[in-house]
Amino acid sequence: MKVEEALNKIGVETEFIEVKTKADLFQNEPLDKLGKGVFEKEVNQAVLENKADVAVHSMKDILTEIHKDLEIFAVLPRDPPYDVLIANKGLFDLEKGSIIGTSSIRRKNFLKFYRPDLEVKDLRGNVDTRIKKYLDKQYEGIILAEASIIRLGININYIRLDPYSFTPEANQGIIVVIGKKKDEKLKKLFSEINDEETLKVALAERKALSVVGGGCHSPIGVYFEKLNGELHGIMSTSTGKRKITVEEYFNEEDQEAGEKLGKKFLEEMKNEGIIP
Repeated sequence: MKVEEALNKIGVETEFIEVKTKADLFQNEPLDKLGKGVFEKEVNQAVLENKADVAVHSMKDILTEIHKDLEIFAVLPRDPPYDVLIANKGLFDLEKGSIIGTSSIRRKNFLKFYRPDLEVKDLRGNVDTRIKKYLDKQYEGIILAEASIIRLGININYIRLDPYSFTPEANQGIIVVIGKKKDEKLKKLFSEINDEETLKVALAERKALSVVGGGCHSPIGVYFEKLNGELHGIMSTSTGKRKITVEEYFNEEDQEAGEKLGKKFLEEMKNEGIIP
């Protein structure tokens, strides 16, 4: 585990406790049916109840507003944030009617926009399970986060999807550590493994999403990256029939850039009649 490795490097020993989340317990249910915070609530609760010192999450799974007594202690350097297609052909080369698996509304809507002739079916379970279903030919292709494949060291061919076309979920590829606000000692400890550049883009993405009113697993993609000293932001969504994308370069840092991109995106959605 990456957080464990980072802590071990600075001489800190770790112990893990297993926590089952709502998403773990109801793996056959579509994520949008399970409500908000399905990957984080129980894990964060363990920290609030002093059963654990900190909670470690994939940052894309946490809500834009976390519990008032908790805060972000650290993020690790970002892994590739992109969506990838695992298939024996590219997205635009797949045959009509091919079955593509994903549990993400965002990915489903992008797929329907670019390839309305494909059949999109829900795909749940851990990464190994999803890939096995593809290898068992239950699907002609599946879409996953590239970071999940890299972290597990899975050797399989895939096609990276362009972030302008398939804008990733906010904070995809980022691991975050969350702890109690009042725990200054641990906060200082985790500052030693925090990656400042990753935190800047993470906060920009979270701010942009909060301006629009989205949360974890919303159908909106947000991606910031540092290019030539500026923050480059892309924000995108699709109804399945239409797609809205805005992008801009910012001199401002994290939250201010995120707010500006979010406001620009809202304006564009109003202009297109997607929201009143």
